[in-house]
Amino acid sequence: MGRCISKVKTIKSEFYLLVIKIFLYTFISTIIAYIFLMIFIIYSSNYSKSTDHYEKYLDSIENEIINNTDSILEGNLIDLNEYSNKIKGEVVDINGKHLFGDIDIIDSKVDILKYLKFNSVKDGYVYRGVPLIKDDSIKYIYILKAPFSYTVNNIKDNPYVVIVYYILLSSPIIFFIVYLFLFTRKLYKSIQKNICILIEASNNISNGNFSFKINGLNGKEFLTIQESFNIMVDELKKNIEGLSKVENERQMMISSISHDIRTPITVISGEIELINDLKDMEGFSISNSMAIIKKNCDKMINLTNNLSLIYKVENLDFLFRVQRVDLDKFLKEKRMELLSLITKKDLIIKFNVNLNKKYYILDESMLNRVIDNILFNSIRFTDSGSITLNVFDEEVSDKIYFKCIDTGKGFKDSDINTLFDAFYQNKSDKNHFGLGLYISKKIVLNYSGEIKAYNNEFNGATVEFYIRELKE
Repeated sequence: MGRCISKVKTIKSEFYLLVIKIFLYTFISTIIAYIFLMIFIIYSSNYSKSTDHYEKYLDSIENEIINNTDSILEGNLIDLNEYSNKIKGEVVDINGKHLFGDIDIIDSKVDILKYLKFNSVKDGYVYRGVPLIKDDSIKYIYILKAPFSYTVNNIKDNPYVVIVYYILLSSPIIFFIVYLFLFTRKLYKSIQKNICILIEASNNISNGNFSFKINGLNGKEFLTIQESFNIMVDELKKNIEGLSKVENERQMMISSISHDIRTPITVISGEIELINDLKDMEGFSISNSMAIIKKNCDKMINLTNNLSLIYKVENLDFLFRVQRVDLDKFLKEKRMELLSLITKKDLIIKFNVNLNKKYYILDESMLNRVIDNILFNSIRFTDSGSITLNVFDEEVSDKIYFKCIDTGKGFKDSDINTLFDAFYQNKSDKNHFGLGLYISKKIVLNYSGEIKAYNNEFNGATVEFYIRELKE
C-alpha cells in the first residue's frame, strides 16, 4: 500500500485536529482583529464624543434664553445651530402645548414642571426646561433636547464607523463560522472521495468485474476498509472461478458419464443384433456374444456403483459404519485376493504390515474401497516386477499409514495434478472410468486423512495415504 497504516491519521483524530485548528485559527484571527479594533478606536476617537459633549452647551444656551426672554416671547428663538445641529428647542406653555420651535420634543402628557428642577435623561437624550419669566410669573417653558450617549452620537454622526466597530467586535463569531466552513469542507471532500471510490468498486462487482484493486482511500479506517475490500474481491474472484471450475467439471462429468454408459450399451445392442441375425445359422454359438454382453453389463454396474458411492461420500451428512476391524486379518485376505488376479502376470505382491493393535475402529467397506482402487490400478498398469503395500501405525496417535509402491508405467508428469479429479483417465486405458482415485480421496478426507500420488525411483507409481481411527 506504500505506507504504514499505523502512521496514517484516523478520521477521529482528523476531526479532533479540525476542531483544534478551528479554535486556534479563530483565536489568532480574533487577536489580530482586536488589535485592528484598538487601532481603529484610537483613529476614530477624533470622531467620537463624550456623553456630556452636548450637555455642556446647555448652560450657555440657558443664559442666552434668560437674557433674551422678551424677544423669545415674541417668537424670536435662539439659533441653536450656532451650538450644534444636534440640539433641539421647543417653547410650550405650562400645559405642554406647543408654541414655537421644534415640534414634539416632549410628550404633552408629561409633567412639564419636572424639567425645571434638573436635567432629565431619557432614551439617550438629556432634557432641560428653562422658564420664561415675565412679571414675576412663568409664562412659558423653553425645552432643550441634546444627545447624551456615546453610541447614539456615533450612530448619528458616523454610522459607517460604528458598523466597522461592531464587525470587528463580533469577529470571533465571524471567524469561527468561516473556518468551520473551510475546514469541514476539506474533510467532507476527503470523505466524499473515499465514498465515490467505494461506490465505483461496488459497481464493478455488480457488473461482474473482479479484476481491480481499490487505491487512493484516505484515513486509517478507510485504508482498513480498502484492504478488507481488496481481500474480499480476491476471495470473490477465487470463488467465482471455483464455481466456474465446478460447473465445467459437472459438464465434463455428465459428458463422461453419457459416453461411458453409451459405449457398453452400444456394444450390447450390437451383440444382440448379431445374435438376432445369426441365431438361425447352423453351428452358431452365442457364448462369445453373451460373454461380451456380460462384460459390458459389468462395466455399467461398476460405473453405477461408483456414481452412487460418489454421491454418498460427497454428502455433507455422510457417516461411516463404525466397526471393530481386525486389520491384520483384513490385509492378509486382501493379499490372497490380489494373488488370484495376477496368475497371468509376472508380479510379486508384498504386504509389509507393522501394527500395534489387533482391532481398529474403522468402516471396513470404505477402507476396502480405497485399497482396492489403489491396488487394482497398480495391477492394471504393472505387467512385471512387484507391488508392495506398507502398512503401519503410531502408538502416540490414531493415524494408520498406507503406502503402495509398484514398478509399473507410473504417471505422466502432465497428469500428476489431475490424478484425483473425477473422470481422470489414462489415455492408455480406455476402459478405466477415472473415478477410483477421486472416490478414494473423498473417503480418505472423510477419514480426516490425506492422500497423495507420485512417481517413484523405479519409474513406477506410489500412492500413499493415512486415515484416522473413528470414534465409537
